[in-house]
Amino acid sequence: MKSIYLYLACMLSISLFACQGTGRYPDTRQGKLEALPSDYEFIDIDGTRHLLRDIKGNYKLLVFYDPSAVESQQEIAVMKQSVPLAHLIASGKLSVLAICATGDLRFWSSYRKHIPAQWLNGFDIKGEERIKSYFSISSLPGLVLLNNENQLIKIEMGYESLLSFFEQ
Repeated sequence: MKSIYLYLACMLSISLFACQGTGRYPDTRQGKLEALPSDYEFIDIDGTRHLLRDIKGNYKLLVFYDPSAVESQQEIAVMKQSVPLAHLIASGKLSVLAICATGDLRFWSSYRKHIPAQWLNGFDIKGEERIKSYFSISSLPGLVLLNNENQLIKIEMGYESLLSFFEQ
């Protein structure tokens, strides 16, 4: 019986120690992706196929969304009205790629007028499950920030986290 209590005490102390301080421990969501993001393929509004490596910009923000979901609609509306985001895009520091992740072309076609003209509007033919496994996204909308070499900077960050990254 003593060994069980000793085991529980050790596990409790390890978990308490591991939870202290946020500055020392790296964000596990900032590791490497299993697949190469530069090989990620999507189509644009005209039906032309693209690879992520063809998109230019110091940073690339991928916005994966479901046009029928309220959460995605709200996130895109907030980002669309953002002056700091517009400045980042206009200065060439950031390219924004909105990817419809639902696998339904009809929803994508009906929602495309809500995507700003400065953003590249894309569609993943292979659907939401591929996006979730390819980019390790657990829910939509999902934001992924890559550098100009398509290396992962941040994944599933909030919009505010994105702005704070560029303010540093």
